[in-house]
Amino acid sequence: MTAPPSVPPALLEFQTTLRVPEGDESPVVLFRSFDDYINGGAPEVARVVEGMPIRESGGWRLGADVHVPFGEPPFPTVVHLHGGAWVMGAPSTHRRLSAELASRGLLVVSVDYRRAPKHRFPGAVDDVAAALDWARTHAAELGGDPDRLIVSGDSAGANLAAAALATGAGADVRAALLFYGIYDYHRALPTLSGLLGGEDAASQLYLPPEEFELLRGDPRCAPERQVQGFPPTLLSVGELDPLRPESESMAARLAVAGVPHELHVAAGVPHAFLQLPSLPAHDEGFDVAAAFLRRHGLL
Repeated sequence: MTAPPSVPPALLEFQTTLRVPEGDESPVVLFRSFDDYINGGAPEVARVVEGMPIRESGGWRLGADVHVPFGEPPFPTVVHLHGGAWVMGAPSTHRRLSAELASRGLLVVSVDYRRAPKHRFPGAVDDVAAALDWARTHAAELGGDPDRLIVSGDSAGANLAAAALATGAGADVRAALLFYGIYDYHRALPTLSGLLGGEDAASQLYLPPEEFELLRGDPRCAPERQVQGFPPTLLSVGELDPLRPESESMAARLAVAGVPHELHVAAGVPHAFLQLPSLPAHDEGFDVAAAFLRRHGLL
């Protein structure tokens, strides 16, 4: 098997700093230009069902891409929320990430939730709740086991996954896989402001400006404020990630609440290392997640 190329320098710089490159290149263009690197060479899965319809609401057709693993069903079912600072990304931009999880024996439902600024908060939060409801009812049709329901997310998606748990939408979720997430939107906004238009109420793109202050500390934006009742939770983050303090803060909150959890800090890597396949921490991160689920009887 041919080893993947080294991380493109521009992509590595972005993931290490989370600063938008100078000039006309946007993060969307940057990621698109490196799609072959980020998503190429994905492990094979039994099948991928693209655009599985979940519901239609407010003119938005909520769907998901479902990655079905090889093996004998039923499979533990993961509802995954992709990253992208709530404003970009899609199941297609994270298709290798989904395939990597599926290759560990998981049925992965990668949700195409609503994104800002066209659809501001709480659209994405509501979509996650709908996706979890759909998985409970329909995952078995694709070989999933609704009694082994897991929620996962990376970056902004980890915020949405944690928000579902904090608000009770994931009451029967058996475990959470939270990869380099944001657990207090207002606190993290200065780090993310280059992706979100700014760090004040008027310029940031996710929350309705008129509700910006009212939502400070709301568990849908700051899920670390309401962690009682969380299932066993894996927090995974890169040592060099500018958002590493978010995972450390969430781990401290889980500890105080007595929630079984693990904090995996991947040495020497930046944000979104699970989309940098040439780094040793990439494979290690997925293996850590699979081992965590095995320890909790879900794999």
